[in-house]
Amino acid sequence: MTLSDLRYSLILLSLLAVAAGCKNGPVDEREVVVINPSDGGVMGCVQPSLPGDYPDLFVLAPPRFPTDDPNGQAQVDPGDPIDAEIPVNSATRQVFVELRDGFEPDVLIYATDLDTPGNEVISLVLLPQTQRIGRYYMKITLCGVDCDEREVVFDANPDITLRYERTLIEDGEIVQVDRTCLDFTADPGIGSGTIVIQ
Repeated sequence: MTLSDLRYSLILLSLLAVAAGCKNGPVDEREVVVINPSDGGVMGCVQPSLPGDYPDLFVLAPPRFPTDDPNGQAQVDPGDPIDAEIPVNSATRQVFVELRDGFEPDVLIYATDLDTPGNEVISLVLLPQTQRIGRYYMKITLCGVDCDEREVVFDANPDITLRYERTLIEDGEIVQVDRTCLDFTADPGIGSGTIVIQ
């Protein structure tokens, strides 16, 4: 080791010691998931992980409206049944799905709930009886056995074109809100996170 290497190491250790001594308040020790889409080394996003015994969606498989359309955007006519897929983890036992307007999230056009053994891709058909047109997404609430104890809600963040936001609710209180890597984008020949009713 040369003198310059030693000096560099001492400076680095000093900076780390100072940074460690400057921490105030609680430290977020949650594990994070890094998603790298391998597009020239550009990192896609980072999201905190929930413990394995919490209901959750699979980070690499966002909820989708499947379609074989070349542009990937799922589309239906008003009143048509809507196919959807929701991948859930092994801790999930109950799923509540709401079909909401992407630009007016307070507008709900359909809701359903179902039970699951967990660790599966749930295929379902949504049957909104509406003549409304527009772009819609799935607001998804996941529970284990007891929804009063814990709910994990996936809803659109203020920018519908990006990603889901995840809210953890325990005993009726919001515990944390995180941005996720689960997006609404369209994948050609696969599907999209939104459905266009037109």
